[in-house]
Amino acid sequence: MPDGEITQLLGRMSRESGEVRKRTYDELVSLLYQDLRRGARLQLNRERADSLQPTILVHEAYERLLGYRMPFENREHFLNAAATAMRRILIERARRLSSAKRGNRQVSATLDEECTAVSQLSHDPELLIDIDRALNTLRPDQVQLVELRFFIGYTLEEAAEIMGLNREAAKKRWETIKTLLYDKLSDPGQRT
Repeated sequence: MPDGEITQLLGRMSRESGEVRKRTYDELVSLLYQDLRRGARLQLNRERADSLQPTILVHEAYERLLGYRMPFENREHFLNAAATAMRRILIERARRLSSAKRGNRQVSATLDEECTAVSQLSHDPELLIDIDRALNTLRPDQVQLVELRFFIGYTLEEAAEIMGLNREAAKKRWETIKTLLYDKLSDPGQRT
């Protein structure tokens, strides 16, 4: 998908309003739909097989992004906003699920190098909440890398390209992030 076409749509969308803006937005989402759905499917595979489906997650994120009424500068900016919206939706859902099942548990998160950020997340909405809290302690560029990998499902190379990083810089940043998240998730004093 040519980034230029996406950037043009984003530029048009920032100048439009009302129904015309929504149509342009629909066109943009249709171009990026497979990327968004891939991330939603990956994320939901880590969670319980409840009623939330990838299509529903993408559509909820779509509604939120449409409501933001902010201009998106380029493909990277849009995908980052989509990843953040998906993260927020999943955290809200995890909080609802978690509130019904408070209790003790052990963190069994592993930070995986080849797949995406955190595995063994399924069946543990509290862990997703803990991950969100840990992400809130990271720098914005670190959060961006995690969101692209974890919530959209990009490989390290794909995320590096979107962020304008070379592979070695992205790899180094990823190693730092994994260490920071592992420390936060392993330290009982850091979790609530």
